[in-house]
Amino acid sequence: MNTITLRTAALSCAAFALLSIGASHASAQVGVSIRVGSPPPPPPTVVYHQWHRPYRSAVWIPGHNEWVDGRWVYVGGYYTYPPRGGAVWVQPRYHHGYYYPGYWR
Repeated sequence: MNTITLRTAALSCAAFALLSIGASHASAQVGVSIRVGSPPPPPPTVVYHQWHRPYRSAVWIPGHNEWVDGRWVYVGGYYTYPPRGGAVWVQPRYHHGYYYPGYWR
């Protein structure tokens, strides 16, 4: 077969496919969805209950999911020292498709 015959056959197949699809699915709706950012975190699978404070200035960090190396990892609750007096822990959150990690304010 020569090049002109292959080109003609390919164009004929493409035209037939477009006409068939257009005629049979004229009323079909097509939707496209694009997600930017990380997927929403899964519900916690492990729950650590808060126990009594081990020392007076201890701050309880509740269990939460963290985005680590392309996947969600559950971190159980724990007590820790605040980095400075009066610091307040802000929980990590997932909002409008973006993950915001927890931090001290």
